Amino acid sequence: MHAMIALVAAVWAAHTIYRLIPVPAAVDRASLARVMARGEERPEDLPFWRALLLPFNQLARKLPPTLVGNTAQQLYWAQFQGQWAGWTEVEFWGLRLAGCLLGLALGLFVGGGDPLIAGGVPVLVYFYLGARLHTPFEKATRQLKRELPEVAQTLSLLISTGKSEIEALGEAASGKGIVHTWLRAVLATRPPDVPLFSDVRGGKRGHLRREAQRAGVPALINFATQVDFLKEAGIGADVLLGNLADTVAADYQGEVNARAEALGDKLVLPVMIFYFIPYLAGLMIPMFSTAGDLAR
Repeated sequence: MHAMIALVAAVWAAHTIYRLIPVPAAVDRASLARVMARGEERPEDLPFWRALLLPFNQLARKLPPTLVGNTAQQLYWAQFQGQWAGWTEVEFWGLRLAGCLLGLALGLFVGGGDPLIAGGVPVLVYFYLGARLHTPFEKATRQLKRELPEVAQTLSLLISTGKSEIEALGEAASGKGIVHTWLRAVLATRPPDVPLFSDVRGGKRGHLRREAQRAGVPALINFATQVDFLKEAGIGADVLLGNLADTVAADYQGEVNARAEALGDKLVLPVMIFYFIPYLAGLMIPMFSTAGDLAR
């Protein structure tokens, strides 16, 4: 009981102190940029449990952009695959803050005041929620990098046969991969008053590059930029998109090789925990047990 009272008092004091701390201008600029990027927000009916997160969302709005990181891009690709629908980066971090607070209360209740358990439970909740969001993002970006060279080669072939860039994109989007699905979504969601391609000389971004920058994958941004330059120049489809396909394929192969080389280091800890320590315990426990019986 005393631990719960101390927890509530600590949360209240921390919240009061946090509200008195001046917010850096960079945080306000980042919040304004997020609102402007989403456009005019419409009120929506939230489930009861999500409505309880609104106070934590207010705290999450003050988090520095360096802590929030690429949560917006992770949500973009998770929602693209049908997960975390309707969530924003502020709401996700509000959920994380609420989960850590509940984890701290659960750790104090279960651990009987043990600081190791009280601190370990919120850390587990924090990383669990991060993994639930990062896993679909990682899966989507890996698949995208694997498919993008083939899509670039297909687009290059279609344009070299005399098709326009829009016609070539429409035909290239007819496949079943994640890049094809993304291209279909871009073509379907383009507003009537927004051009698909950018005005390179005028500095105005088209819908294709805007969506690529929202997705946050460098290979996809490079692809959209190359298509814009191709549309502006009108020539050189084979060279531009062919070089892009080779570059993306080389980058993906280098990333695969780097992950394969780092796999050995990542396996050291799981092998120690699940194999070596149980094996060592299986050898030592009977020895100590026998030594104890002899001592008696």
